[in-house]
Amino acid sequence: MSHDTAARWRAAIIGTGRIASLLERDPLRPRPHTHAGWYRADARTTLVAGADIDPERLAAFGDDWAIDAAHLHHDYRELLRRERPDIVSICAYAADRVTMCREAVAAGARGLWIEKAAACSVEDAEALADLVAAAGVAAVVDHPRRLESRYRAVGAWLASGALGRLETVHVLFSGHVVHTGTHAWDLLLAWCGPWARVDATLDTPAQEAVAAGDAHDRDEADIARYAAALRGGIVDRGGRARIVFANGVEAFVTGGAKGYFVFQCDVICSRGRIRIGNDVWEVLAPAESPRYSGYRELAPIDPTIDLPPAPPGPAAVLDALLLAMADGREPELSVRAAVDALALGIAIVQAGVTGRAVTPETLDRTMRIDSI
Repeated sequence: MSHDTAARWRAAIIGTGRIASLLERDPLRPRPHTHAGWYRADARTTLVAGADIDPERLAAFGDDWAIDAAHLHHDYRELLRRERPDIVSICAYAADRVTMCREAVAAGARGLWIEKAAACSVEDAEALADLVAAAGVAAVVDHPRRLESRYRAVGAWLASGALGRLETVHVLFSGHVVHTGTHAWDLLLAWCGPWARVDATLDTPAQEAVAAGDAHDRDEADIARYAAALRGGIVDRGGRARIVFANGVEAFVTGGAKGYFVFQCDVICSRGRIRIGNDVWEVLAPAESPRYSGYRELAPIDPTIDLPPAPPGPAAVLDALLLAMADGREPELSVRAAVDALALGIAIVQAGVTGRAVTPETLDRTMRIDSI
């Protein structure tokens, strides 16, 4: 299909659940917030079809986006064969994503918007990166925080030394090390560079069995699937980790299912501190202490005045994909970057399972975590 400035890329979604569509119903979330929402909001794309093995979820998707039943498919291969979309969102479970991407590329897709984590093993994720590169297909993985202006600004300040030398990052999130933690690993790698060593302790199966009921983003089917995986072998879990980066910076991680939702990073520098997350945004710098004569403490500053602005970049994940489709360059949220984030998450799981420190050289690239 050829495209001029008036043409639209035809988009389809495989897996029509929460991040694909349903979260758009949440009145508290900013819109657009889902794959479907972004496709409808962007003048360069039109949403034409969806596929899901759950008939109720598929019907709800059709109702929400006014998609005729003829374009709603229970088999994603049928969708690819009959619809021939230009762009395909891969929002099904991670265990199926690489196969679905391969099928989409074979069907002629020009762009892929892949949910995180991109695969269940580093080996599979690397194969996916090789696939899209060889096919010349633009592909992004859904790590949207790196594109947000606040997180971009933090990266620029750390690179410039605006708040002095980066010393440590403390990460807190509710969720599992790979499924939720991949957002943190993508940010840490962008801020701190390559990792050198990981030590970790994972939650026990008994702790996980209790915590699964507290997980904020899992429905009953998800919990049942996770419980079955827990009995079967290596699974994604909560845990604590210490990550040492090649430049000497250290990160300390606390993650796991909780009775509340949280995602925060506390960035400690020699001349300042940044607290950033879903519910916090605070930048502090040294100032005269109001409590002790002759001492300086940290006080809030206005980063929009006192620090350089965030560098320009794509406005959103879909924007990054469409830019890559237009100019042929590797997108900022590339599959290669997602491979690195997944590798760090799996290194944490490996360290927790084996009780031994993991380095890039000792990382088990074949370790597979199907419960993501």
